[in-house]
Amino acid sequence: MVSCNADDAGQILTISYGRRVNSSQVEECLRSIERMGHLQRGFVLLSDLTQLESMDEDCATPLGAIMELCSSRGISAIVRVIPDPSKDIGFNLIALFHFQKPVRTYTCPNLAEAMKYLLAEFPPTTAEP
Repeated sequence: MVSCNADDAGQILTISYGRRVNSSQVEECLRSIERMGHLQRGFVLLSDLTQLESMDEDCATPLGAIMELCSSRGISAIVRVIPDPSKDIGFNLIALFHFQKPVRTYTCPNLAEAMKYLLAEFPPTTAEP
């Protein structure tokens, strides 16, 4: 399972990977991102691997395409949630070949730590009365 969405402001793109992930699921995520016209330059990718059990090897190509698309749309940082280091599926290696410029990357052991970073980086705006 792959879940892909962006906040209304277009500042945070979230991709969550759960259970067993195959290339068709990652390709569908790529198509979803292609349709997102509201991502703002400087957006952050929150990549959550909390529920990931396994990912097929043939996911590398569409993952690279997602990285290239994010790079072309102006990604500024990646926040990865990887509670089990043995489930780090090689994103750093794939990223070396698919991002146009260095992108800040933060790896967190849980979603709470990732949210702390995101709130510090993108503090909520308050609407004026």
